[in-house]
Amino acid sequence: MRILVTGSTGLLGQELCPMLEREGWQFWATNSKIFDVTNEKAIKEIMDRVSLDFIIHLAGYTNMDQAEIEQETAYAVNYRGTKNLAKIAKKHDVPILYISTDCVFDGNRNTPYKTTDATNPISVYGRSKLMGEEAIKELCSKYYIIRTSWLYGSGGKNYVDAMLTFSSLMGEINVVDDQIGSPTWTRDLCNEIIKIIKENKPFGTYHITSSGATNWSNFTKKIYEIKKRPTKVNSIDKSDFIRPAKRPKFCVMDTSVELPNWEESLENYLIGKY
Repeated sequence: MRILVTGSTGLLGQELCPMLEREGWQFWATNSKIFDVTNEKAIKEIMDRVSLDFIIHLAGYTNMDQAEIEQETAYAVNYRGTKNLAKIAKKHDVPILYISTDCVFDGNRNTPYKTTDATNPISVYGRSKLMGEEAIKELCSKYYIIRTSWLYGSGGKNYVDAMLTFSSLMGEINVVDDQIGSPTWTRDLCNEIIKIIKENKPFGTYHITSSGATNWSNFTKKIYEIKKRPTKVNSIDKSDFIRPAKRPKFCVMDTSVELPNWEESLENYLIGKY
């Protein structure tokens, strides 16, 4: 198995690449410095000299608020970069696995989204990721689109670690309580990615998140409870906390596989029960 991995130094990539190595698979771990997905000519020249069996496309512009300001960059990476990889997958006739997001939905409902439900992103980030999905569907017949949400893990900057840092600096913190989703540990998601590849799962779109749902405020309280931090969490409405990008109020997804409950995985991540 010869695999190209984009975005290997990101939050998900740093969790996944050691797993690929343990499987004994050959993989080329790339980042934007050595493999700029937005440079179609450069990646074509490189890929014409490489033999591949699979593409795992993790690279993405993920800063939701900054994407509203740097819109051209967000679309260049999430849409055009993904389209470039889709062209490579089509040319080499290999499967491509693309990580997408719950933000392709508008959040204007109170029941979990199915993979077949209509999309309607309300942010530049969500629109750019959806355009990446559409490019893959248009160009490729062998694809896995994985929508996930609220990722955290040991591979880089993430919400859980940020909240722990804040708890060391302040006695109380304000966190919104009107956005509902499913926090997902990168290790759980990467285990499913490995299964998809090993078991040759049917091509298509998958929703993969932890089981259960919560809001950001209760998520933060759970982090502090597990780590026994005394920081007080004040629950506030989103309207009291203005940010450039609109967030879906409800983005729980009807999952394609059964992952552990978000509380169980969070505890495993924080206190090492794994």
